[in-house]
Amino acid sequence: MRHAYFLMSIYFRKKAVKLWRAVGCVPAGRASLDFISLSAAARLSEASGGAMAAKRGALIVLEGVDKAGKTTQCNKLVQALQQSGRPAEMMRFPDRTTTIGQLISSYLEKRTELEDHAVHLLFSANRWELVPSMKRKLEQGITLVVDRYAFSGVAFTSVKPGFCLDWCMKPDVGLPKPDLVMFLQLSSAEAARRGHFGEERYETSDFQKAVQQKFEQLMKDESVNWQVIDASQDVESVHLDIVGHSHGAIRLAQDVPLGELWK
Repeated sequence: MRHAYFLMSIYFRKKAVKLWRAVGCVPAGRASLDFISLSAAARLSEASGGAMAAKRGALIVLEGVDKAGKTTQCNKLVQALQQSGRPAEMMRFPDRTTTIGQLISSYLEKRTELEDHAVHLLFSANRWELVPSMKRKLEQGITLVVDRYAFSGVAFTSVKPGFCLDWCMKPDVGLPKPDLVMFLQLSSAEAARRGHFGEERYETSDFQKAVQQKFEQLMKDESVNWQVIDASQDVESVHLDIVGHSHGAIRLAQDVPLGELWK
């Protein structure tokens, strides 16, 4: 393949020299040939690079208790990555735009009641239904910044009576594995002081405190790249911490295949 590119470059270079000299765009001589050679080589290098498999995007997840600032920070990270020239998109779980997501939304807004096991499986199904889209975008080189993921599903359900971490994790085994999970650490008391706390199901201080303890158990899993961020800082300081961790994860993700969670 490289030999073919080389022969093509010689052929088109000679054609270009004749044409450019004819219109007076470049002077005759060795220098013009070298100039065209370098220009053609650069274009061929770009073409051959584009034909190779694209570097995949990173899967970055922000987790934390309610009102820790996850959505704000996800938006800021996506904007920062895009401004730096990196393709990036935000996702949010639950995704309330799907049929399953609408049922979950109705439950969270206290408009419907559902059995706890069924609710947990619905949250997991909501993640699984978006896996094909996630993989496709990651393969295209798009970094996905995700507001909540399977870890929230496990932490929130395992707090309820009769549930254990092991059972709660099973439905999500095999999901795309994040390259980085940042936990926004915030006390339940501080979270309760933030706006709109208590409007949805689960938003009570005692429940959130128990959820945080479950997250601490999940963070002991060294197979997942966890980073703890102090979310009690001002918004910009939190953002800078997140950006610093994200750039490293994006660089590393380019050269390794996408993993499977909890496998």
